[in-house]
Amino acid sequence: MRKQSIRKQILRAVLGCSLITLVIAGGIVLFGMLRVKVDADAIGGSIGRTAAENSSRILQDEILNSLQVLVNERSKRIDVILDDLQWCATALSQQMTKILHNPQNYKPKRLYLPGEPYEADSDDIIPQIRYIPGVDWNSVAEEAALTANLQDLMILFISVEDSYEISSTYLVSESGFVIDIDKLSSLRQSPVLSFDPRELTGYRQAVRENKTTLMDPYFDSDVTNRGLVLTAAAPYYNADGEIAGVIGLDSRAEEINEIVANTKIGENGYAFVLNNKTGQVIFSPKLYEGTLAVDSDFNLENAPVIFDNEDKQLADTARKMAARETGVAFVNVDGRPYYLAYTPIRGADWSLGSLVEETVVTLPVEMSGNLIADSTNNLVNVLNSMIVWTILAIASSFIIIMAVLPVLAHRAAGRLTRPLNELTEGIREIAGGNLDEKLDIHTGDEIEHLADCFNAMTDKLKLHITNLKNITANEERIATELDVATKIQRSMLSRDFNLRRDDVEIYSTMEAAKEVGGDFYDFYMRDDKHLMVTIADVSGKGISASLFMVMSEIILYDVATMTDADCLSSVMASANNRLCRHNKEMMFVTVFMAAVNLETMKMTYVNGGHNPPLVYRHNGDQEFHYLDVEDNCVLGLMEDMEFVQQETQLERGDVIYLYTDGVTEAMNEKLEQYGEQRLEECLNAADKKCDLRKLLAAVKGSLLEHVGDAEQSDDITMLAVRLNL
Repeated sequence: MRKQSIRKQILRAVLGCSLITLVIAGGIVLFGMLRVKVDADAIGGSIGRTAAENSSRILQDEILNSLQVLVNERSKRIDVILDDLQWCATALSQQMTKILHNPQNYKPKRLYLPGEPYEADSDDIIPQIRYIPGVDWNSVAEEAALTANLQDLMILFISVEDSYEISSTYLVSESGFVIDIDKLSSLRQSPVLSFDPRELTGYRQAVRENKTTLMDPYFDSDVTNRGLVLTAAAPYYNADGEIAGVIGLDSRAEEINEIVANTKIGENGYAFVLNNKTGQVIFSPKLYEGTLAVDSDFNLENAPVIFDNEDKQLADTARKMAARETGVAFVNVDGRPYYLAYTPIRGADWSLGSLVEETVVTLPVEMSGNLIADSTNNLVNVLNSMIVWTILAIASSFIIIMAVLPVLAHRAAGRLTRPLNELTEGIREIAGGNLDEKLDIHTGDEIEHLADCFNAMTDKLKLHITNLKNITANEERIATELDVATKIQRSMLSRDFNLRRDDVEIYSTMEAAKEVGGDFYDFYMRDDKHLMVTIADVSGKGISASLFMVMSEIILYDVATMTDADCLSSVMASANNRLCRHNKEMMFVTVFMAAVNLETMKMTYVNGGHNPPLVYRHNGDQEFHYLDVEDNCVLGLMEDMEFVQQETQLERGDVIYLYTDGVTEAMNEKLEQYGEQRLEECLNAADKKCDLRKLLAAVKGSLLEHVGDAEQSDDITMLAVRLNL
């Protein structure tokens, strides 16, 4: 054996150990690099696809939700216009009915023929009398002069400036004459009509339905040239309860047209209003051409019925709109794909729909998905490029590393593989859904940059998820606030039915149609012998009605406790004046207030436009009968109104049942009302001596049986008082 120096042996041994170490370390590093590359391709692709799908779905939902929110908001704006118009017609009909029921309280007023000089100060708004050919004027003159007492209120409504414009009001008497108040009164030339208005659709529909009715819009092409017009008509009644005529209001529909025209998303999106009864479009910015277009002269006679459209999806969606549903559907209109958001218009049997082109929704979604996919691919490419360059660097540096001591080689290999392994583990954590994982890598090279990119990506995903949580939290907060408002309102109603007296028993219930309602009741001992009972119904529903309800309840209680219990007419008059002074929104409340003297059993009461209560006479025929009430005006509309006070003698064992119109006007799916007769029959079929809680439960059971699956449309409030034996 050839002898070698110790130096050479040591060098050979060191070189051998270094070579073996380098080969092993190089193999480990190479294996790790290839594994990282495979994992990065798989994990990066998975993250990219998942992020793109989730982001695209969320973005599409947000766009469609925004469209639905827009349609809901515009539908409510149309509801306000229609509700106000119908309210005006109802108020006029109620006042005219009151005039005919109490003719002794009104003086005849003079009427003016078209062109006749008017003695009032107004130059533009002039009430005029016209009549149908063949009508004997002398036979209707007395009725017409009494009817003219309504013209001041008609002028008031036509003079009020609002978001909509009432262009004319008119009263058509069944006797054959018409009182016409028009902003363009000078256009009326002849006192004799050329047609019989009693044969017109509006008159006949109001008489047939026997309630305030909103007509389909029509195009006014006469000399007034008002364009598209809405009409609300309401019947009024004579002293015998028969229909004596119809009162109508005409309003330009330009405000609704403007709302519909401005309800759009995208360049080619547009909105329309569907008549749910006929399936025809009645408002649309499209004229003449297209499935959802309208004729500029508003001629619906030949308008297409959307229910019969050749596109089955569009026809099915139109039927859902007619069923007053809310939702979003994908349809084809005139050969183009759209998303259609729709919701019912509460004030009429209409529905509002808004179309947005499919590309308006899908293009941002596709762009978002492509952007995330491109970012992920770029990230994976950067990682792959870094791995390839790392392998080349190791190969080119192999000879140099052979001269380095094994410890240095081992440290170098460890330093190289450690951040890559940390990056791989971090990517696995993120792919597993742990977005709080942070890659804490500080190598100063591409690996650190890659780690920073992953950290930035997880931050953006967390921010997006947080935003979605905030949106959900806001919706929950709104629901919580409505729940608190409901509890506050209910807390204001008397819940302690124990008056701590053996001679009287009382119980009541209230179910609001919405989260908060407009009904309220109150009962309390005015003094040692007077029991005060109040039940009321505020016009409208929801938040505005609940606020007016709180003000009404406080004012009635405040006035009643400061006034003699036997002077309820003064209480109602004072409360009415105070409500009028704080009622710029023209809301009103119907009120029935009674004071029962528990010693003499005499009940003093005043009715302010409310439903008459029913009284059970223990010593009489032992049946419930409606109490005779004076038809006084509702509270909150006009100041300085007089209220007639009445009284009746009660006896021990008698029961008084009070309620709001949510009971008698509750409708089933056939739109049939529960009615006063059914209520009376239900009470008389019940056990008159049972606990009042069971008595009201019996009425509630009968009401639910009648309504069935129909949605509750109004607040339901009941209150019963028994004078114990």
